[in-house]
Amino acid sequence: CRSCHEALTVERLAAPAKTFPDDIHAARGFTCADCHGGDPTIAGFGAMDPAKGFIGRPVGREIIQVCGRCHSDATFMRRYNPALRVDQAAEYATSVHGQRLFTMGDPKVATCASCHSAHLIRPPDDPRSTVNPVNVAHTCGACHADTTYMRQYGIPTNQLELYQRSVHWHALSVGGDRSAPTCNDCHGNHGAAPPGVGWVG
Repeated sequence: CRSCHEALTVERLAAPAKTFPDDIHAARGFTCADCHGGDPTIAGFGAMDPAKGFIGRPVGREIIQVCGRCHSDATFMRRYNPALRVDQAAEYATSVHGQRLFTMGDPKVATCASCHSAHLIRPPDDPRSTVNPVNVAHTCGACHADTTYMRQYGIPTNQLELYQRSVHWHALSVGGDRSAPTCNDCHGNHGAAPPGVGWVG
């Protein structure tokens, strides 16, 4: 996959091949075909034959299914990271994001790849990880602070700005206190603010 994709001039097709070698999945021996399907033993377009299971770029529900295929399987995950929870896909289904995706078909809600940078996933304790405590607010803010993107939802978009003036952000970013609260400490991770919870206080 990389031999062709790295040479492509279309950045959206070339970038994954360039970043994936630094991804936690690549470090554990997974390949492009483990998520995208197809036949990695074939050179060229034949590798991307839907008859061989190629799904291309998963979107919406497909992303949850692709990630959940491994991350919801306790026996499988035990071989790679036994400490990692295997209920994230089920928890996601209870979240506002999951509810909007599964019941309303909303294509704009966050999925696994929205927060975990699909081809450059790093462990949360890596300072470069999108889900490292210092980076979580910016990861959430990529959508939630974008007034144009969030306009249809009628919710405030100043949360990131307000948080960055808070004692919590100061303790986390300046003081280096990794236990200081950030977005997911109050709103949850995969089960972000379950439906019916109007106030996290």
